Amino acid sequence: MNMKLFPEYTLNGVGAAILRILVLTYVLFGIVLYVRQDAMLFFPDQTPFANCPELADATLVSMEGTRGYFFQNGTSSDIMVFYHGNGGRACDRAVYRTIGVTSGYSVLIVEYTGYAGDTSNTPSTKTLMTDVSRVARWVAARNPRRLAIVGESIGTGAASYHASLAQTESLALVAPFDRLSSAAFDVYPVYPMALLLRNDLDNVKWAKSAERVLILHGTSDPVIHYARGRALFDSLPQSDKQFIPLAGATHEDVLSSSRVFIAIAHFLQHRTP
Repeated sequence: MNMKLFPEYTLNGVGAAILRILVLTYVLFGIVLYVRQDAMLFFPDQTPFANCPELADATLVSMEGTRGYFFQNGTSSDIMVFYHGNGGRACDRAVYRTIGVTSGYSVLIVEYTGYAGDTSNTPSTKTLMTDVSRVARWVAARNPRRLAIVGESIGTGAASYHASLAQTESLALVAPFDRLSSAAFDVYPVYPMALLLRNDLDNVKWAKSAERVLILHGTSDPVIHYARGRALFDSLPQSDKQFIPLAGATHEDVLSSSRVFIAIAHFLQHRTP
């Protein structure tokens, strides 16, 4: 007698039930990714914007509502704009004031909508691009002789977008992606992230507008994979472009690396690293 522990229809029913659960889980998490994408991308520090001892001597500026810390470097009409990553706040990146000023630039460190005490607004890719458009208009009105733009992590999307809106001599990108959707796909490879993202950040399209580009990326970056930075570099048409890999460095390593800071200073000063 051929006996089975479970009847055939029972096995089929269990398989179908498991499949339904898997499909439902996939769909529900996909909905969460779509609805909560901005909350999963941005992690603002809400310490008030004016409370920044590290940049206490800055001029606090408002650019159609987008805030920034500005340092006029003597009579220099050269401007360096800095866009920070998705965590913390602009005040945390005072080192870039030093980099810019010692390289001969007046410096603008941009703060994002929804950060640094702006609790009435929620940061998003849409508000980020609006911030950049406002900053670009403010900078253009000052008629800079030379414009350098620096960005790190998600701020590389802001920096590249700004470069596409203005005549930019130098663009330095720390731990960048080629496209935000590609970086997101590395984390969630079973989802069509290019379709789920409401606003993709396309550094491949935007960064090609700068005259010269520097890219720095850690080879062990688990947040924005090394391959993303390399793909961006390989896509760029500029003859004056540099790629500096940091062997064994993670995302946080690169954002706090003295080697990165020195390389950017040399790049801004047109010196060989």
